[in-house]
Amino acid sequence: MKRVLIGGFLSLIGSIWAMAVLFVAGSNLTSGWTTPPGRFMTTVAEMGLSEVFGMAILFVVLGIVIMMVELFRRDKQ
Repeated sequence: MKRVLIGGFLSLIGSIWAMAVLFVAGSNLTSGWTTPPGRFMTTVAEMGLSEVFGMAILFVVLGIVIMMVELFRRDKQ
């Protein structure tokens, strides 16, 4: 149960960080960009939020993985 809570909090924190980056970058879109990364990711990179956005995605994925492992665990205590 403790690991499920840890996974849930990691996912929640990652989601909040990702939404903050999405809000900030969406409010200040760049005027020039190239097609492969796109306008949004170019804005995130120019604002220096790439590391924060990457950590947010990592936290969300890690939290979901922890919760899924605990869901399918066979030895219930």
